[in-house]
Amino acid sequence: MKALFRFDVICDESKIQKTIAVSKESFLSEESEQTVSHMEFLYQQCKFIKKRWWLMQGLLLAFVCFLINNSETDFTVRRILGLTGPLFVILIYPEIWKNRSYDALEIECTTFYTIRSIYAARLTLFAGVDMALLSAFYAVATLLSRMTLWEMLTQFMLPFNVTCCICFRTLYSKRINSQALSLLLCVLWAGAWSVLVLNDAVFRAISVPAWVSLLAASVFFMGYTLYRGQRKWQTIMEVKPLWI
Repeated sequence: MKALFRFDVICDESKIQKTIAVSKESFLSEESEQTVSHMEFLYQQCKFIKKRWWLMQGLLLAFVCFLINNSETDFTVRRILGLTGPLFVILIYPEIWKNRSYDALEIECTTFYTIRSIYAARLTLFAGVDMALLSAFYAVATLLSRMTLWEMLTQFMLPFNVTCCICFRTLYSKRINSQALSLLLCVLWAGAWSVLVLNDAVFRAISVPAWVSLLAASVFFMGYTLYRGQRKWQTIMEVKPLWI
């Protein structure tokens, strides 16, 4: 009986690969006719971001404005701003690291839009909202304490930029796959910066050209890290979209 119902099926590997190629082409052709605009894609990604992190960033800046308004010395203002920069970045960690923390990279590789597109959209959204928050913070802080743009750049933006560099460098890293380790590095940096700003003699000994060089270097390295991560994301994260 077994012999009667036995069928020997010979698989042709070349025809299987041809079927897969035709399926991919058909899928991409259909999706290309239904692609959304850049603004629609940003709006879709915005719905996946938990707005509570933006709310917490806003509350943090509001609390810092209150502290600055009631501070008596520049030393206190400097210490507050130096700690606010890293903490402001740390608040977006859960959303930025969500894909890797939940091991969702392989799942997202089955979608039409690549991980690079998803990260680019989310980073654009965070950059836009954070720019609006920081602009409002600077305007209010200037009115309350007459804080200058130079103080904002050196005492807030510099530690902020370095923390962003740590965040993005570890996010686009093969060796580091732990959000906790990345957060630890940010905390260590915040501690090192606090030691610097608490030492008034060392802080005042740093010349203006040195501050400008450090600020420019932090901006350059942050841009380079983002560019490299977006350019080589497949190699760094060791994933490949199913439809490429």
